[in-house]
Amino acid sequence: MAMELLGTAGMTAEMKQFYDRKLLSVALKNLVFHKYGEKRPIPPGGGKSIEFRRFEKITVTAGSYTLTEGTPPTVTQATISTVTATISQYGQYAQISDVLETQAFDPILSEYAEKFGIAMAEGVDTVVRDIVDATTTIQYADSATVTGTSGAGAVGSGNYLDAAEILEMRRTLRRADALPVEDNKFILFIHPDNTKDLFEDPDIVNSFQHAQIRGDNNPMFTGVLGDWMGVRFVESSNLSILASNGMSGADIYEVVMIGREAYAVTELSALQSRMIIHPRGTGGHTDPLEQYSTVGWKAALTAVILNQNFLGAIRCASSRSNSA
Repeated sequence: MAMELLGTAGMTAEMKQFYDRKLLSVALKNLVFHKYGEKRPIPPGGGKSIEFRRFEKITVTAGSYTLTEGTPPTVTQATISTVTATISQYGQYAQISDVLETQAFDPILSEYAEKFGIAMAEGVDTVVRDIVDATTTIQYADSATVTGTSGAGAVGSGNYLDAAEILEMRRTLRRADALPVEDNKFILFIHPDNTKDLFEDPDIVNSFQHAQIRGDNNPMFTGVLGDWMGVRFVESSNLSILASNGMSGADIYEVVMIGREAYAVTELSALQSRMIIHPRGTGGHTDPLEQYSTVGWKAALTAVILNQNFLGAIRCASSRSNSA
């Protein structure tokens, strides 16, 4: 008797590819720059620019404050500095046809919304990062020779992040009287490529082995980088890399250390970062036959460095990028 089969020489029209209805995840960055900035929103009706004011430190030099009996000293005048920042808007959106939305195998609209949410977070963080990168406090690993104003060719193979570089940048900030950010710690934004090199430095490894708590909670086991010498390591792949800008085409990484009130982030209170979804039928005369939905995100923000002395970038190579 004839038997119906599924497959070769059988009912091939019924042989379908199986699709997993759960779509694969996308790579997510650990977004840190927006998180650690001083938050100063602009209220409704306050325009789109903000001004910060700072009383500069009154210097005390030898002999300048010695009093002569019965004689008033010279009047001391304070200096007030201002820093301004202007908001810009950012956003992305997509149009999704009615046929795609209703007939596609995957939940297209919800997937777009989720991925745009991720894009918004990364975009906002990158806006802040690019402004923080404008720091004028630049430290080159191993005191590498700078060639040109951009520092191109300054670092290369072997000029990696290590304990000495972290201590030097910490000293720079402390000499400028910068204060720690949280838990009496400065914050160091570090790329995973630099983490690998840092934790191959015996000075760092020995510290965690001998000075940290023993057991499963030690950072050498948990992978949570932890604190060292008053510096808190915060790892993120969203740090700037100057591709092929070093010696022999090596990539140059910017590892950033910040103190308190190093930079600020300002947003419009009335137009906060958000997702915007317009379902089919809400487009009015622009969509007379209700043929598409839209989904996207919008943000209005900027950042500004408040004090160049309270943050700095360590430019170094990594063992992953010795050459292009």
